[in-house]
Amino acid sequence: MKYLDQLAKPFFWEAGNKACLIIHGFTGTPAHMRQLGEFLYQKGDYTVSGILLPGHGTSMEDMEESTWRDWLQAAREEYERLDQAYDQVYVMGLSMGGALTLLLAEEYNVDKIIPIAAPIKIFDKKAYLAPILKYFKRFEHWEESEEKDKYDIGYLGMPVKSIQDLLKLMRLAKQDLGQIDSPALIVQSYQDETVKPISAKLIYDGIMSLDKEIMWLERSGHVCTLGPEKDQIHKKILNFLG
Repeated sequence: MKYLDQLAKPFFWEAGNKACLIIHGFTGTPAHMRQLGEFLYQKGDYTVSGILLPGHGTSMEDMEESTWRDWLQAAREEYERLDQAYDQVYVMGLSMGGALTLLLAEEYNVDKIIPIAAPIKIFDKKAYLAPILKYFKRFEHWEESEEKDKYDIGYLGMPVKSIQDLLKLMRLAKQDLGQIDSPALIVQSYQDETVKPISAKLIYDGIMSLDKEIMWLERSGHVCTLGPEKDQIHKKILNFLG
């Protein structure tokens, strides 16, 4: 398999008998979550598994061949593997990984969850036209940032047909929020340019958990795990898990 970068590969670090499943987002890679994973492994003595979702980290053509079912199944399989091997499993995910985090908590008795910039509502109205647009355009491309973080590894675009799969996961996550009673730390930035910040409130209000909190960020963009408040996120998550 040819990866976009060495940092795009999945990571797994064995430590204590409590495990963290870490899930990246739509078009992203484990690189977006690697610093968080390293922090939890080193500071918290957690076993950490950062998975690579099918079709990600290689080429947009590969992504085009994968669907929401593949992404959800990959998350399920790794959760079940960790759940059999460790005393407790905590699940956290960025963006679409946050939606997958919610879906796992709806299906399994997850010990604690941390949805980060999880999409319930998004700004891009055009996304909802994907079922039509896919017939006219195969890929959407975007510009590479001039001040790119070395951990910001993902596709510089997306297969238009894949937007439907993201929307499907969002709908599935939203419709069964009431099934979730896991302790939850919901992380969301007011400056998120992709996910509407109201998403965090909808998750908070929708889940049945008694132990729940929103961590609001003031200065981060959508990929807040690489943003100016990443250190605060790391510490808050470590405290929440501890």
